[in-house]
Amino acid sequence: MSLRDELLKAGLVPSDHAKKLESETRKQGHQLKKSKTLAAEDAARQADAQRRTDAEIARKREQDRQLNLKRETEKRRREQTARARQLIDSHRLNDREAELPYNFQEGRLIRSIRVTPVQRKALALGRMAILRGDRNEFDFPLVPRETALKVAEFAPERVVLLYPESSGEENEDDWGDW
Repeated sequence: MSLRDELLKAGLVPSDHAKKLESETRKQGHQLKKSKTLAAEDAARQADAQRRTDAEIARKREQDRQLNLKRETEKRRREQTARARQLIDSHRLNDREAELPYNFQEGRLIRSIRVTPVQRKALALGRMAILRGDRNEFDFPLVPRETALKVAEFAPERVVLLYPESSGEENEDDWGDW
């Protein structure tokens, strides 16, 4: 027998009051169970929202990192292009009065530039090179071997023709002033 039943039997507690107390106790128990379930669901929702937020932040960071990497690559490419242009323009040896055509292959195409006899010999001996300029489609500057090697370090696609250096029978005096 429960305490409630004993109190009712003794007449110390009215039956209405006991029923009301029992009803409230049952409601409180139900609310407690319900709030525990709600609390667990709320905690799960908050954890899910936090995971989504963290995933979004991580995705955004990765996107920013990729964008920065792309910008750095583009910046490096522009710097190399400017450096190649500066080297080529400062060491260009093309002679406007050259008359001899010199044919060379660029990819699948055969191109031609005008050279002097000294330049033709220097090209054959590997002391000069033909590079791809960026002024127009037909810009092929002649440059000394050292300049071509420097350009090849950071822009190898610019070197169109560079024979291995060989020793010829001519003297350095034959070179003239180019």
